[in-house]
Amino acid sequence: MAPLLTLAGVFAHPDDETWSLAAVFALLVPKGVRGVVWTATRGQAGQIADGSGATRETLPRVREAEERAAMAVVGVESVEFGGFVDGQVADAGQDALTTAVHRFLEREQPDVVVTMEPAGVTAHPDHIAVSAATQAAFAAYAAAPREREPRLYYWGAPVSDMASWRELGRASGYELPGEDDPYGGRGTPDEHFTCIVDGSAVAETAWRALCEHRTQAGDAHYQLVGHQEGWRAVFARSAFIRVHPAPRPDDPREASLVEAFAGGGDG
Repeated sequence: MAPLLTLAGVFAHPDDETWSLAAVFALLVPKGVRGVVWTATRGQAGQIADGSGATRETLPRVREAEERAAMAVVGVESVEFGGFVDGQVADAGQDALTTAVHRFLEREQPDVVVTMEPAGVTAHPDHIAVSAATQAAFAAYAAAPREREPRLYYWGAPVSDMASWRELGRASGYELPGEDDPYGGRGTPDEHFTCIVDGSAVAETAWRALCEHRTQAGDAHYQLVGHQEGWRAVFARSAFIRVHPAPRPDDPREASLVEAFAGGGDG
């Protein structure tokens, strides 16, 4: 019997995996797909929301626990941390980061790997470094013989979605960072996306997963998605760009990250 399909997320900080893949995991794990996550840091430089109970000293442990709890909501039990320092990932050196990601891939043997698009969605240097390392690590991983050809996708935010979220934020009284602000993000042209997953049926589950990241609740993005059930729009669809195998011009847009594998399910 062939091993279970495995979907891996590779990101920089706790909550990156939830924004990007919570809805997809919520769709696929009940169908028998195994989810695994590798996170470079424990988010020690992140925000500390009032009432979260965390301190700067305890924040790494708290955020690790938050990520594990968030992933448990969507059925993902395997969560691994790389031990890199939040805000200093690029300083660790690309070779060290690539090696760490490659070791994770070899241990978990994923069929599908997802990381952020090369500009890091919000242009955060840690996001950019992890994306580059994942690309390099995946190239080495995919070069070895595999029972099933692995696939690599970027997660990103379509330009149209970014515009809609900012407009929703203004209408709701939550000003999101603009394109020229640090970590504002410009979005990726809509036509670049090759896979759009309909997450409307599991949007509330994805929102419950995000709520586990209590230390980050003061962030404007969190406040927006919680305002008047804004999470319904945010998690209604997840957008991805297939990198490997490279899509052909006549390929139809995919509706699932695992649809290339017979019986993989939807999502």
